[in-house]
Amino acid sequence: MTDYIPTRKIRRLEQFAEELAENLDELKNRVDESRILTDEFAFLFEKCLRGVAENYQTVKLDSFRNILVNSAIGINLSGNEKEYFLNLVTTLSVLHIQILKFMAHPVQYLEMNGILAEQIRGGFSDFFPVAIPGTDLDVIKSAFGELHQYGFINTDKTIFSTMTSGQGLDLLGNRVSNLGRKFIEFCSRPS
Repeated sequence: MTDYIPTRKIRRLEQFAEELAENLDELKNRVDESRILTDEFAFLFEKCLRGVAENYQTVKLDSFRNILVNSAIGINLSGNEKEYFLNLVTTLSVLHIQILKFMAHPVQYLEMNGILAEQIRGGFSDFFPVAIPGTDLDVIKSAFGELHQYGFINTDKTIFSTMTSGQGLDLLGNRVSNLGRKFIEFCSRPS
């Protein structure tokens, strides 16, 4: 155990650094080197490395890497917003991030997770277990409610028990708030 855990952590950090370097190299024409040489970037880099050392989940590791890439290319957020969102990536669960990504970009989310759009039918209680398999619906509802409390979505968890005139992906509409969109864009790979 004493050898396994530190070795896994070191491998995770090394792989993170390699993938970050690849991402920055792919976007080198958009990277502003002066941003990378700031105290703000050093702070974000250090916090992201701590996050990588403490988390193993791919969703979180990708979020930390994307935060650094977006900061290097100059995403339009203040330093306070970046710090706030970075702390939320550490605080929120993978489930929170999955729900928000699904709601913000449902088609892209489904494609990335190998789920056919035709499988997303019925109301929220019907399609969320399909979009996020292996997670109990009550747990999904709880995380959904927390995202509403954070102001990331503009619908509370009562939507899971509400009769609606639409169904499937049409129900997602514009339920992610501007704040939620800013957060998820900061944590997502830039286009």
